[in-house]
Amino acid sequence: MDAVGPCLRRHPGFLLPWGVEHGSAVHRPYPLGRAGVRSFPYILMRNRPDRTGQPSSPPRPHSLTTLWLRLLIGSAVAALFVVASCWADRKFACFQAVGVTGLYLLITGACLAGITGLTLSVGIGDSPKLQHLAIRYRSLHGWIGILTGSLLSISFLAGTLTLFAAPLQQWSQPSLPAHSTIPLTDIPVVLDELLGTEHGRTAAPSAGLHYRLILRTPDTASLSFPMGPDLPLGLPAPHILVSRTGPQETSLYQLTPSPVPTFIGGLHRRLGLPLPENQAMPFVGIICFLYGLALFSGVILLLPGMWRTLMTVRLQGHARRLWLDLHSLLGLCSLPFHLIIALTTALFAFSPLLHSFSTGMGSDAITHRGIQTTPPISPLLPPDRALMYLHEMAPEFHPLMLDYVLSPHATDSHAERLSLHAPLYNANGDQSLPPTAQPYLLAEGTDPHNPLIGRDRGAVLLDPHTGSLIDNQNLPSQQTPARRTLTWFLALHFGSFGGEFVRWLYVALGLCGVSFFHTANQLWLNTHRRKSPGQTASIDTPATLWLGRLSEGTLLGCLLGICGLIAVSPLMTDLIPVTHLSGLTPPDMERTYQYISISYYGIMALTLISYCLFPRQLCRGTTLTLAALCLSGAVTIVALRHTALQSSLSAALTIAFSIASLALWAVALHTFRFWKREGLDSR
Repeated sequence: MDAVGPCLRRHPGFLLPWGVEHGSAVHRPYPLGRAGVRSFPYILMRNRPDRTGQPSSPPRPHSLTTLWLRLLIGSAVAALFVVASCWADRKFACFQAVGVTGLYLLITGACLAGITGLTLSVGIGDSPKLQHLAIRYRSLHGWIGILTGSLLSISFLAGTLTLFAAPLQQWSQPSLPAHSTIPLTDIPVVLDELLGTEHGRTAAPSAGLHYRLILRTPDTASLSFPMGPDLPLGLPAPHILVSRTGPQETSLYQLTPSPVPTFIGGLHRRLGLPLPENQAMPFVGIICFLYGLALFSGVILLLPGMWRTLMTVRLQGHARRLWLDLHSLLGLCSLPFHLIIALTTALFAFSPLLHSFSTGMGSDAITHRGIQTTPPISPLLPPDRALMYLHEMAPEFHPLMLDYVLSPHATDSHAERLSLHAPLYNANGDQSLPPTAQPYLLAEGTDPHNPLIGRDRGAVLLDPHTGSLIDNQNLPSQQTPARRTLTWFLALHFGSFGGEFVRWLYVALGLCGVSFFHTANQLWLNTHRRKSPGQTASIDTPATLWLGRLSEGTLLGCLLGICGLIAVSPLMTDLIPVTHLSGLTPPDMERTYQYISISYYGIMALTLISYCLFPRQLCRGTTLTLAALCLSGAVTIVALRHTALQSSLSAALTIAFSIASLALWAVALHTFRFWKREGLDSR
């Protein structure tokens, strides 16, 4: 005990798990390691003499007033960096030359500088020792974790499913009609049959004329007519599918997609907040700055003893030690991933707010042609020739979809695209590609050798009549260095590089992120529980009791809500035959989306109420059982529809959901057994 030396006294309200009086020993809940040094080395420090020969006392943690003052100063510094990025975009021509891409790169750098400045403003002081610096961050790190951990865990859980937004939509759909694949050379003939002889002549197309080709093989495609615009991050549009059963014999079907993947994506972007997206984004940006501060402060807390406890999980002993080891291990292994997510999410949150400050929007690198009120006197570019032009332009680009938009939809507007944060995925800011008032051919596809701007594809815009280039800044192999840098930032957020291996790697990282935030909450709760004299087990204070229930209830309520939505998603899709293209009323997707939102937040509210009224083990087991039942039901419905294996990704989702449902059943059964055993022991 004498070899340890005088140690820090425990300060009330801070995360020091034990204290030692100067010259005397107190109870130590953790065993000593080699040479009397604890395995938690950055908490136990010696009072070594300074240059004057007097013992130096480590600095005390900041008082509450000082901490708030430093946070306000750091927030002002972060805001100054963000505002300075807008000023630099307006001032320097080098950023204006690349359009709005320069602004987004400046905002990304400003967010990194702002998080760094916020971190330094809390820890800066006169003590050069890393152990002393950790004292200033310990309490702040814990409070940020308990206040934001539940929201971030919801976002990571929903984001894991968002990686499969398009496959989940396909997985939920019923079986497509037979003979829906048409040779590319027959597409113009089918269009003439459906649209009449006006299609290739000088008459203007009807309002909202838009047809889509989904390439099945290099020589065949499926033809459909979207009944509304498929805007980035917007609701999916119903489609009219075309089935060609023979020469001059076509059948039409109306396909209504499910809004569930779109809702899960919005839940991910809003961190689960029940607010409209434009109102939730400022809160998301602030939480991301606190998230970055917690990451940097966690690294500072871990550094002094990192090499002694690296990759170590101690399963025996105090529960606080177990949660600390798990939290440190998950955080250290996925630190670069979390830093990228914090930075890019801050970019997503702040870019729409700062978009109007950019003057680079008016002087873009690529100039659009003038808006045409009537189409030119020329036939449309056949799809096989369009694919030939694309191959000559970018040999490594593999097209998946060709969108011929000949006249804009009534609901497609620049204001609507801005409200959906669509400019972030476009090259030219205010002009908001794809253009909303001129005909265009949008080709989307993949490139295995380059990062992609979206979740799973890049894009290029062509003239639908001549095949001339309109914009290629989202074409992976044709990007400028500035746009390619921004694309890499977005690809690191979406996991849209490296193929399916990286997609499933991001699934694992997302689930590890959920565990990372849950262990942070559990570590804080175990640290703040009170220990009564003469008792070995800690007891909950009112704060830890209710925070623990709310933390677990929020996470499991989100899990149950998402599983419930996945279960009803196949029931929300519909495929009905129709006789003609014109005069059809599209389904009200907005109302369906509202029903989904009410259902999810209702499930969340019921879960939280049950956690407040009933024993925690009972609520946990019941919630997990219901979640497993929902996933099992979803897999059963899709299997009965014979669509579980209609593609490789659908088969992978079916297997993943089956494994997840089995895991939930096992955990629920274990929870009920543990609860029953606890009840017998209490008797």
